[in-house]
Amino acid sequence: MRELYKLPENITHILAAGEVIERPASCLKELLENSIDAGATLIDVKIEKGGMKKIEVYDNGKGIHPDDIEYVFERHTTSKIKSFEDIFNIKTMGFRGEALCAISSVAKVILISKHLEEEQGCMVKVEGGKVLSKSFCPFKEGTRIVVEDIFYNTPARLKFLKSPSTEQKYCLEVVEKIAIAWPKISFRAEADGKRQIFTPGDNKIESVIGSIFGIEIVKNLVEFSLEKEYLKVWGYFVNPTLSRATRSGYHFYVNRRYIKSKLLSSCVDEVFKNSVITGRFPIVFLFVQIPPYEIDVNVHPSKLEVKFRDERFVYNTIYNAIAGSLKSEKLIPKADLSKVDDENYAERERKYIEVLPANSNNISLVISEQPNFFEMFSEKSEVVIEQQRFEDFDERNYKIVGYAFDTYIIVQGNDSLYLIDQHAVHERRLFEDFKSQVYSSNVQSQVLAFPVVVQLPSSQKEFVLSNASVFQKIGFEIEDFGKNEIVVRTWPALLSGNIDTIFLLDVIEMMYEQMVENKSLMEISEDLLKRIACRAAVKGNSKISDLEKKEIVELVLIKKEIFHCPHGRPVVVEISKREIEKMFKRIV
Repeated sequence: MRELYKLPENITHILAAGEVIERPASCLKELLENSIDAGATLIDVKIEKGGMKKIEVYDNGKGIHPDDIEYVFERHTTSKIKSFEDIFNIKTMGFRGEALCAISSVAKVILISKHLEEEQGCMVKVEGGKVLSKSFCPFKEGTRIVVEDIFYNTPARLKFLKSPSTEQKYCLEVVEKIAIAWPKISFRAEADGKRQIFTPGDNKIESVIGSIFGIEIVKNLVEFSLEKEYLKVWGYFVNPTLSRATRSGYHFYVNRRYIKSKLLSSCVDEVFKNSVITGRFPIVFLFVQIPPYEIDVNVHPSKLEVKFRDERFVYNTIYNAIAGSLKSEKLIPKADLSKVDDENYAERERKYIEVLPANSNNISLVISEQPNFFEMFSEKSEVVIEQQRFEDFDERNYKIVGYAFDTYIIVQGNDSLYLIDQHAVHERRLFEDFKSQVYSSNVQSQVLAFPVVVQLPSSQKEFVLSNASVFQKIGFEIEDFGKNEIVVRTWPALLSGNIDTIFLLDVIEMMYEQMVENKSLMEISEDLLKRIACRAAVKGNSKISDLEKKEIVELVLIKKEIFHCPHGRPVVVEISKREIEKMFKRIV
C-alpha cells in the first residue's frame, strides 16, 4: 500500500510561502528587492498596524509588461536565471521567482504596473494565490503593490506575530538596512500615516547614515577600504568611543545585499578587541564586493546568509582593511575649548564623570558629594538575599586594617583576612532595592535639570515611543522631540549624576532588543536592572570614607546579607592565617 502522495498545489504554495514570508517585514524585504531590480530611483513605503493590515510599496522603475503581469504570481517565474550557469553568476537582488507567489498565497494582493514601453497601466487582483481579475487602467509610471491582511488564510501563523509596534520596528529596520546599501535611491517610509524614514537619494552613503542614525554618528565616521585580487572591501566604522552594548551596530553587505554572518562578526570582534571596552561592540558599515561565482547566495530561504568559497581570504582582507584605519588621527579625542569658560557646564560635566583616567590627578570621586548610597540600605527593604556564613568570624573582634587600590576593604578577623569589593556590595544592594521598586511599581525618579536629547534610527525611536509607559515604569520619562530624536526628562533616582548619553543609548538598546510580547517587565528587563545598578554603584578606584567602609563590612560580615553581586561574582574573599603562613613557608 502506498504511503507517499503528492500534496495539492494550494498547500505546497502555502508551505513554500512559509520559507520566504515569516512576518510582514519578510514580505516588505522581497517587495523592496523587486523594486531595486526594476531600476527604481524612488521607493515609497506605507505600512499599517506593523504591516499586518497593509503594506504598500510604490517604485518608479521600468514596470511589468501586461503579458507578464499574471505570471509573476506563479512559482519560479523569473527573468534572472535562464541556464544552469546563471545560478553561479547572480547579480540581482531577486532571482528565484518565489516572492510574489509566496506573498499572494498568504495575503490579498493588488498589483498595478505600467511598463515603460506601454501607454497605460495594468492592474491584477490576487487572493490566496488565485488571480481574481486583470484590467487596464491609467497609471503614470512604475509599479504599486498593495498587500493586505497577511496570513488571513493561515491563522495559526498569524498568532505567532508580535504586537503591531514590534512588527513595525522590524519593517522599518528592513527599509533602513536596504537604504544604506542603495544611496542612489530615495527611500520614503510611512507608518500609520506618519513619516518615519526619508533618504535623499544623492548617492552618498554618509547622507543615508545621517538621515537614519543622526549627525553625531556621521561626524564620527572613519572610512576604510582595501582591494585585493578579486575582492574589494570598504565602508565605515564609528569612532570606538561611541560603542554599543550589543552587536546591533554591525551592518554587513555583500554585493549590496544585507546579510548576517558569523564569519564577519568574528572578524569585526577580533579587529576591535583592543579598541573597544570589553563587553561593548563597535558600529560598523561593512561592504564586500566579490564576484558572484565566489559566493553562494542560495543557502538561506530569505537570502540573509551567504557562503564564501575562500573564507580565510575574505576574513584576512576585511581584518586588514579595518585595522589599517584604526590608526586614523580622527580617533584621537579633540578637546572642545569652547566649553572652558562655561563654569556651569564644567560643573555639570564634573558631576557626570564616572571613573577618571588612571593618569588623572583627580582619580578619586568624593562620595560625600553624591547622595549617601547607604541611605538605601534601610531595614525596611523587603528583598530576598542569599544566606552564607563564615563560621569562624567573630563579630565582636574584628578590625579594618587596610584599603587596597581604592577598591578592596581589608578586614582582619581572629584567624583570617577578608577582602571585600566595595563596588560589588553596593551594586547588589542597589539591584535588589531597584528590583523591589519595580515589582511594587514604585520606582523613584528624578526630573533632569537639563533634559537629554538622543538621536535614534526611526525603527528604534518609534519602538521606544510606543513603549514609553514601560520605560516610565523603570524611571525614564521619554517624549518625542522631532525627527530622529527623543527627549528624556526623568531617570531613576538611584542613578544620581552618573548617567550620560552613551549609557542612555545602552538602556534603550537593551529594552529594544529584549522586549518580547506578552512578557512582564521583570521577565524582560532584569539584565537591564543589573546594568542600571552597576552604573549607579560606587566604582572601584573611588575612595570612600571610613564610616562607609565600616557600613560595608557590617553589611557583609555581620548582617551577612550579601555575598554575590547581581552577576554572580563574589563580594568577599577569605584568606586564612594558615594559608598566609604557608605562602611564607612558615609552616609546611
